[in-house]
Amino acid sequence: MTTDSQNYGAEGMAGPSLQGLLNSDLLVWAREASRMDQETVAGRLKVPTAKLQAWEAGTTFPTLGQLRKLARIYKRSVAVFFLNARPTDPPPPVDYRRLELSAPHLVSPELAQGIRAARAKRDAALDIYVEWEAEPPAFQLAVDPAIDPEEAAHSITERLGIAMRDRNQWANEYDALNSWKTAVESLGVLVMQISGVSVREMRGCSLALFPLPIILLNSSDKPLGRVFSLMHELVHLARAESGLCDVTEVAPRGDHEQQIEVYCNHVAGAILVPRADLLRQPIVAQASDRQEWTGDSLHVLRKIFWASREAILRRLLLAGKTTLQFYRAERERWRQQFSGDEGATAGGYATFPRRVVLSNGRFLTSLAIDAYDANVITGSNLSRILGTKLDHLPKILGILREREAA
Repeated sequence: MTTDSQNYGAEGMAGPSLQGLLNSDLLVWAREASRMDQETVAGRLKVPTAKLQAWEAGTTFPTLGQLRKLARIYKRSVAVFFLNARPTDPPPPVDYRRLELSAPHLVSPELAQGIRAARAKRDAALDIYVEWEAEPPAFQLAVDPAIDPEEAAHSITERLGIAMRDRNQWANEYDALNSWKTAVESLGVLVMQISGVSVREMRGCSLALFPLPIILLNSSDKPLGRVFSLMHELVHLARAESGLCDVTEVAPRGDHEQQIEVYCNHVAGAILVPRADLLRQPIVAQASDRQEWTGDSLHVLRKIFWASREAILRRLLLAGKTTLQFYRAERERWRQQFSGDEGATAGGYATFPRRVVLSNGRFLTSLAIDAYDANVITGSNLSRILGTKLDHLPKILGILREREAA
């Protein structure tokens, strides 16, 4: 009769014993870091949960083939399971934007792995600069936490260099998203997108790691939702503060973290919908402080500022052009209408090369390709960083040249 320690596994082949080599504690570490329970992992492996528990306890051992499957599930290198101790985890993300915070400390496996992948890509970018013997761009945007949010928005907008005359040239929300992302990347920020994560869990996430901080957007969110998340997360990076946040606008008194979220939302809204330009619009100038805005009126303003209807209505409230009661009622109505996946297909089908650019961002994609062209990294390294085969490189270059993305 064979046992796991004799390494006759589910694949029906004998192999070298991992006893004395495999660090069982790292099986626990990798699973917990991936936010998976034992039942889920055992189900994917097609083994009893008790068998996985025995591997994690070190009483029996998986076959090499089973270990490779575990590595694929956890998105880790097989070699990591032979380390003497758990690797030191990098600092947690600065911020998550969620629609709900009913379970603020729970992170799905998809989000946990997406964040880890983003950090790995940042590490690869830093390695490129080392090989190039060059300094990565310094992130020099700073916001004093005590500064008025309207003033902070004006300062950030000037640094981003997008004026109202520029917005008048945009044809749709994808032009807006591309332009804002390009402006943020010019500040030395890696702007990436994550897929397979519900907007009910996360709309945006920022990692205040300097240089090359990261903003991670949810590709399932609508384009103008991503624009707002991008600005919100940029404010967090400028403040270099940690915190868990959602989109609640009214902070309980004394709740410091929530007050930070309200501040970041205020600044983000003021960047997208500057107060003076809003009040300059005829339909706004004529409105009273008790105005109840129709969908058509908000749509007109949306195409002027290229901001979501919620962001515009919030700005109208702050400008004294509607009531808090109306704002709250509309916001709740929109929340109830919102489908968690409705934004996923808003831009239509995305080709694989386009998805590569979207997931990695233009900054990292261009950096990696330039390093490959200069023989700083190999083709296999380029494929690993971007997550694509070299066959797709010509189309990726075409997308970069034509500024086609979203």
